[in-house]
Formats: sequence, structure tokens, C-alpha cells
Amino acid sequence: MEGDLSALLKAYGLDPGDVQLSPMGSGHIHDTYRVDRTGPTLVLQRMNNHVFRDIPLLMRNLEIISSHIADKNRRAGRSPAEHGILLIEAEGGRSWIGDDETGFWRMFWYIEDQASFEIAEDRTLAYEGGRGIAHFQGMLEDLDPWRIGESIPGFHDFGIRLEKFEQAVKKASSVRRDEATDEIRYTWDHVAHVEALYKTSAMENIPLRLTHNDTKFNNMLFGPSGQVTCLIDLDTVMPGYCWYDFGDALRTSASMVPEEERDLSGVGFRTDIFESFSKGYLEEAGFLTDDEISVLHRAPHAFAFMQGMRFLTDYLEGDVYYKTDRSGHNLDRTRNQYALASEMLSLEEKLGQIIAALSEKSQP
Repeated sequence: MEGDLSALLKAYGLDPGDVQLSPMGSGHIHDTYRVDRTGPTLVLQRMNNHVFRDIPLLMRNLEIISSHIADKNRRAGRSPAEHGILLIEAEGGRSWIGDDETGFWRMFWYIEDQASFEIAEDRTLAYEGGRGIAHFQGMLEDLDPWRIGESIPGFHDFGIRLEKFEQAVKKASSVRRDEATDEIRYTWDHVAHVEALYKTSAMENIPLRLTHNDTKFNNMLFGPSGQVTCLIDLDTVMPGYCWYDFGDALRTSASMVPEEERDLSGVGFRTDIFESFSKGYLEEAGFLTDDEISVLHRAPHAFAFMQGMRFLTDYLEGDVYYKTDRSGHNLDRTRNQYALASEMLSLEEKLGQIIAALSEKSQP
């Protein structure tokens, strides 16, 4: 692999002897490395082609999205390399290189002096996070959603997720199915509430827009000013409902503990963080329709529940999707997210009241 790595670096015009690689990030999917050298720092990433099976489509999407955002930044007087994901071309002008044997690789400019957070540590951070998500959605508002292909087909299609879960239950080993008995039962007991949100969205003609679709809080970079510089991990940007990003961001930002926490006694949902995040989001998201705003309060529960179901499905399938560090890791994640979903569900009426009050204040 050392020889392959040298060839890879040379393909990007780098001197292997002048490069030091170190792992970075805590993502479940790709392998990411910081590239220190003489000159600006870079980011090298090996893409997971088991999760993203169509690498050409994935990279074509990213080229369109990153170029669109870069153009918006230029017109606003901002440096594209400092306020968005900017790809570095390899030999032949390609944005990625590799094959099934050596892996599929890409490189970005590293954005200096940034911070990321697993959760929103205070209301100011939450407010800026809400603004950051809405700003990102607004940057893509004038990009035709249908130019972007499905990098993961049915990623937030609840019907597909439910079908995969059902198949996983049927095919799981008896040991894993028995270990997850309570979580399987919980899933079936709470499916209808999430299904209702999807049906409401379809019936009320809530528009499909380009959404990030993986807005856990650590996918936002915060600059020295305390404001969000940009969103990262753009591989899941696809057509979706705005409440996808809103709900998934709050799943992590307003949670009292990270999704990796095994001690469920600390699991909870901070309504103060929800309120501050929602305030920032609504102030920035002037493009939202009344129908979109009306379902926002239901989105955090939907995403905590769906994430728990995804972890449970992966556990039943033998841990084939998410990276795990130990036996039962995905089942522990499931229990965490289902505990969080239960807390969110009990607060849903209160969350609706918060959104209604903020929406009324934001009206011109």
C-alpha cells in the first residue's frame, strides 16, 4: 500500500517525501487524512464505495454542488477555499482517482482555524448552527434539484428504511435477534408516528429542495467569529424536504449526550437549544413556506427514531454499514437513539408551540 500511496500523492502533484499524513475526523463512513506539507494543508479522503456504489455519480454531484457554492461565495466576496468544500484536481483534470484495488480517492483544501462540535454546547452555538443550516439550504435554492443524482438511493425514504429493517429482522441470526428483542418491539410500536409525518409532507405538497441530509452537528465548521463557515460531508446532498436537515441537526445539537454514549441515564433533549437553533434557522430561512414551517417541530423525533432504526438494521445485518469498535456497538447506538426519540416525542407539543411563537415573531 505504501507504493500505491506514493503514486496517489504524485498524481496530485505532491512529493511523497514532503508529506505527512495523519487520520482526522470521526465519521462512520470514509477514511480521512490531514495532509501536512510545505505549503497549504490539504485533506485526503478514501471514499467508501460499499456505501456509495456509484463513485462517478457521487463525484459528479459533488463537482456541481461545490462549484455552485464556490460561485456564490465569489459573488459575495468570500474566498471559495475558505467557505466551502473545494476539490483539488488530480492528473488529467479529474476530481478523483483510483479503482477497486487501490481504492477511490479525492482531495480538498483544508480550511484553517475551524472548530467542530458534537453537540451545541450553549444557546449561542445553537443559534449559529441553525443559521448555518438555513444558509446552506439557501445557497442551493436556485440549483435544480434534479441535476443531482441519488448517491444513496432512498436515503431518507422511510418506506425503504422500514422494508430494510423488516428484511433484516427476518434474516438476522437468532442470537442477534434475541439480543435486540426489546428494540425490535419498540420499532414496530412507534413506526406509525413517523410514517404520518411523511404522509403529511406528501399530502400538503411540501416542496422538494436540495438538502444536505446528514446534518449532525459536527458536519458544521465554525470559524473564529463563532459563525458557521460551511457544511462538510456533502456526499448525501440530494433532493429532500427542508425538515430533513432541521430534524437531523437537532438530533445531535440538542441532545444532552452524543449518540455513542452507553449510559442512557444522561439521555435527554434540551428545549432551550431547540429554541435557539430554531430561531437562527427561521431568521435565515426566508424561503420556507408556511407548510414547511408547520412540520418542523416533528422532525427531530423522526430523525432520532430513523437513526436508531438504521443502527438496529445494521446490527441485525451483521454490522456491514457503520464502523464499529466492539461487539454490540450498533445495538448500543440504537438504544441511545430510541431513548432520545422517546424524550422528543414527549416534548413534541411544546416544540410545536416554540416554533409557532418564533414563526410569528419572524413575520414581516
